[in-house]
Formats: sequence, structure tokens, C-alpha cells
Amino acid sequence: MKKAIYICIPLLVSLLLFSCGTTDGNGEPGFGDGNGFTTFTLSALASPAEAGTVTPSYGSYEKDRNVSVTATAREGWDFVNWTGDQESTDNPLQFQIASNTTLTANFADRRSSYSVDLTVADAEDEISLVFGQNEDEDFVYAPPPPPTGSLDARFTESAEDYYTLFQSNLLSNASWEMIFQSGSGDVLTLTWQITDTQMEGSLILSDSDDPAQSNQLEINMRSDSEVQINVNEIERVFIHYTLD
Repeated sequence: MKKAIYICIPLLVSLLLFSCGTTDGNGEPGFGDGNGFTTFTLSALASPAEAGTVTPSYGSYEKDRNVSVTATAREGWDFVNWTGDQESTDNPLQFQIASNTTLTANFADRRSSYSVDLTVADAEDEISLVFGQNEDEDFVYAPPPPPTGSLDARFTESAEDYYTLFQSNLLSNASWEMIFQSGSGDVLTLTWQITDTQMEGSLILSDSDDPAQSNQLEINMRSDSEVQINVNEIERVFIHYTLD
């Protein structure tokens, strides 16, 4: 009888140890390596997936081990930050792993970075405007409008007028509204030059505030560089950028 008891006790202890899993300090399940150590998994991905890569994207590490993860942006994109179980703008991201960790490397689209020099001229005078998209969203206010009978052209937005108006290059859709009047004659000539630092998508000059619809005017500003507008027929124009 005593021999049976001696055999059962070690078996019972072994079963108890085998049935108990390991957990981290937050109660999350970890994995034992057979030597009494707890390991955790790392899973990392890029967002959007086509914007870049993350190294390593997956791994298994002992608890409290120093981990380094690097995000690499592809051409046309910039790394922004990490989100998930770790939040940071550091790159590489370095931390001690203490639980199963999921990370997302977020990237920003920089392909809509450009500047357009736009000249509006009547028979005697001309006005220079600048617009586009960049990181700083630059602007230059326009003075009060001149009297009727004088040449004028300006961008208008939220009750403010501008000679220079840049919007964020993180926008995949952007629009500018331009108002004008002629000082000499009924025809204005618009000419422009695009400084294409990093640009994809379409840039359309239209007489409609709806990018998908035009009335009389629809000009591809990336293939053309000039248009004439009769101020008696068109009172304002809109420039629409769309990232394809």
C-alpha cells in the first residue's frame, strides 16, 4: 500500500505541472521553452501594405528581451508612427517585450507634393498666383479686391482670399476656387507651370465645384499649359486634384 502511494504522488505532481500554462504579468498566455523561460510573440505589419516594410515582421522572444523593429518606407511614402501595443514615432522602435505584441507601422503618402505657378492676364496686366500641396500648407493673403474695371484674380476659401494657397500633401483630394475680373477686355488668359517634385494623379481646371462634373470648361493641367476664359460666360473656376 505504501509503495502505491509513493508512486502516485510523483505522478500527481507531474500532471499538475504539465497542466499549468505560463502567463505574463498581465495574465496573457505565453509559451514555455522547456527550461522555465517564458516567451512572447511579435507581429508587425505596414499600413498601407504597399507603403513599406517592417523588419522583423514576426518573431518569438524571451520575456524582457530587448527587441528592435524597423520600418522602411518605399518611394513616395514617409514613415509616420507606430500604433498597437507600442505607440511611438521612434524608428527603429526599441522596447523590452513583456507580452504578446502586435505593431502597425503607419506611412503617409507623399506623392502629392507639387507647386503650380499660375498667371492670369488680360490685355494689359497680369497677376501671379501659386497653389499646390506640401507639408507646410503655406499661404499668402490677398489684399482687398480692387474696384470694378481693374484686373483681379485670387483664391477664395472660408471667407478668406489668397494669392498663394497650399494644402496638405496628405490629402488624396484637394480643390481650389479662383475668382477673377478683367480690367481690359472680356477674355482672360491663364497660363501655368507645374513644379513636379513628386506628383501622381490628375489636376483638372473646371467651371464646376464638382470634380466629377463640368459645364463648359474642363482642362487637364498636366497636359495643357494655357486656356482662355470669357469672363462674361464664366465667373469663377475650380482646380481639382485627385490622387489616382
